[in-house]
Amino acid sequence: MTDITLRDVAKTAGVSISTVSRVVRGKDIVHPETKRKVMKAVKKLNYYPNTTARAMVKKQTNTIGLIISDISNPFYPPLLRGVENTINKFGYSLILCNTDENAEKEKQYLKVMLEKRVDGLIVSLASPANARFLKEFEKRNIPIVCIDRKPENMEVDTVCVDNVQGAFMAVEHLLKIGHRRIGMVSGIRGITTTEGRVEGYLKALKDHGVDKSLIVEGKSTIEGAIGAIKELLNLDFSPTALFSCNNLITLGIYIGLKKHGKKIPKDIAVVGFDDLDWAEALYPPPTVVSQPTYAIGATAAQILIQRTLKEGPKNRQNIVLKTELIVRESCGAKSKKSHILIKRGMEEGQKLSKGGDDSYIMNEYES
Repeated sequence: MTDITLRDVAKTAGVSISTVSRVVRGKDIVHPETKRKVMKAVKKLNYYPNTTARAMVKKQTNTIGLIISDISNPFYPPLLRGVENTINKFGYSLILCNTDENAEKEKQYLKVMLEKRVDGLIVSLASPANARFLKEFEKRNIPIVCIDRKPENMEVDTVCVDNVQGAFMAVEHLLKIGHRRIGMVSGIRGITTTEGRVEGYLKALKDHGVDKSLIVEGKSTIEGAIGAIKELLNLDFSPTALFSCNNLITLGIYIGLKKHGKKIPKDIAVVGFDDLDWAEALYPPPTVVSQPTYAIGATAAQILIQRTLKEGPKNRQNIVLKTELIVRESCGAKSKKSHILIKRGMEEGQKLSKGGDDSYIMNEYES
């Protein structure tokens, strides 16, 4: 079947090609009866404008690219909605690519975005090495906003959260309710989100006089976290509490602890980074550091639209959004004052009021 053209529509409607063009583009004033005939012909012939040809003339496609690292991660759907809702208001469409944390796949998608001539790109880089391919977008004056993960040695607009402070809050919470042997199941090392959360974890330990850290990489996957749990539980003196680097790792921790017959928080307290819409369905509901995920996407889209319209500040923007600690049952502390009993001795740290040969009663703590 051949493509339906403006000429075909004009012939069916009995008008000129230029009249059809004006109606389709919504330009100029066209007599209502003429417009009705044109639209009737458009519907009858099932005509669609050739946006590719139009884009070549206008040098604008009205499309925005979004490259994310793992579509299966519950972190991304609200972020995606924030991007899409915002750009749609300005008449832009979205092209979504998922890299599965694969550097080669990501590189190919960056090339696809260039081929599609997107007007702007929002990206959460899976591989820091691929930051060099963003240079090609800069050469073509295609604006870029990096979300969640910051590329090194590049001046681009970024939108992220304060990962250091968020992790610090989570670990400090565990310290304040008495834990001293706190392990961390990290995400993929070498990316800025993971390294920021590791930094916050270590800072909290140091500020509270705990000089021993325990970090096992969970690879930002459920399976990786399950393996990390096995490794942690095989230690001679396993942790009394865990800090999870993201929501997939938190799920893996829950599964891993259940497989080994460990109860949360009775045997091990858990605090995670990232909230889940269905967090209350987990038992016990997880204490988490919540990110404003929708706002990350919406803010990134707003900055990108400003750049495409040649508006906004000339200097690059580095937006850092705040996180929030949501206390639920997985950490063993209630939102009101409570006593916490840990059924194991502590290897190091401040000794609290001793409650028996192998247990320590925690001080009261109000979250």
